[in-house]
Amino acid sequence: MRLVVDCLVLGARPSGVERAVSGLLRGLAESDTPDIDMTAIVGAGADRAQLPDAGISIRHAPGPTRGRASRILYEQLLLPALARSHGADVVHGAAYVLPLTWRDASVVTIHDTITLTHPQWCKPSNVLHYREVMTASARSANIVATPSAEARAAVIEHLAVEPSRVWVAPLGVGEEFAPSGEDAVAALRERHNLTQPYLLCVGNIEPRKNLPAVIEAFEAVAGRLPHDLVLAGKAGWRCAPILEAMKTSPVAERIRWLDYVADADLPALYTGADLLVQWSLHEGFGLAPLEAMACGTRALVSDAGALPEVAGEAARIVPLADGPEGLGQALVAMACDESPAAELIARGRERAAQFTWARHAEAMLAIYREAAGGQT
Repeated sequence: MRLVVDCLVLGARPSGVERAVSGLLRGLAESDTPDIDMTAIVGAGADRAQLPDAGISIRHAPGPTRGRASRILYEQLLLPALARSHGADVVHGAAYVLPLTWRDASVVTIHDTITLTHPQWCKPSNVLHYREVMTASARSANIVATPSAEARAAVIEHLAVEPSRVWVAPLGVGEEFAPSGEDAVAALRERHNLTQPYLLCVGNIEPRKNLPAVIEAFEAVAGRLPHDLVLAGKAGWRCAPILEAMKTSPVAERIRWLDYVADADLPALYTGADLLVQWSLHEGFGLAPLEAMACGTRALVSDAGALPEVAGEAARIVPLADGPEGLGQALVAMACDESPAAELIARGRERAAQFTWARHAEAMLAIYREAAGGQT
């Protein structure tokens, strides 16, 4: 079987969906699948560190594809011909969309449906693009893959896809996410001037991450904590109000925005934190809590989207309905009460170990074979 995976979404400074696509390629490259010839189509701007060195052919799309308009044009007009030239039996759109003129077997991964359900959280360009093309892709694909049962239910409800065509393939945590040594943590602290214990948020600075509420909760309890609040993530859509909230906070000197942190530095950043906080308004999966758990750091998450599903009983779940006041109380309880920490850390590492890119790839390979009608 010949497989072509559309990975044009990959670019510099990857986060979120890009990291999921990179993890998929890693898992596929390391899989023992001599019966499947695999080609990944990437743009010229893809970070080489995101791409495997062997096990899967990497084909660079000619010309610029990083901009949305050029990516859409390539995806819809040129990629089908490229897939046919490779003799593709299955095409996989790894990030929400397929080339709509492709008529043979296909799979599309839909990580969430928030462009339909909560467009106010999303870039207008994403909303315009996915509202039409994602919907058509979901209805034309042989199988829709989702990272969680929550995302599967959303696809069935909001995209009117038959349940039998929607399969779950949970994402993974790379082996590099493990407790870092003292020297690595100390070097990272020095590099970013992190002189105090800290609570950590990892993710793009954008509305869906609910950071104003996290900042408000931290402000209310900062006098009871020795910690700083550290935010690691690149500036995203509608980030100006969030950056302003950091700047004008009465405890602004204790709120640290590191901007984008490279993947290589994340294990030490997680390890050095006393607590990972992801109090998002929605997540189709949620890699950060699992990565933190794998590094031996406790996690606190909201009850939104797939976060409770992914975290299980290995994280503290604080409902959004509790508001910043409830979140603040939970921050104090977790940061200052060390008695249950060891048990939660152990549960977290055990939970994170259940999610690997090898297992994600195994689930996707089963999906590809099903989409191809059992062809091997």
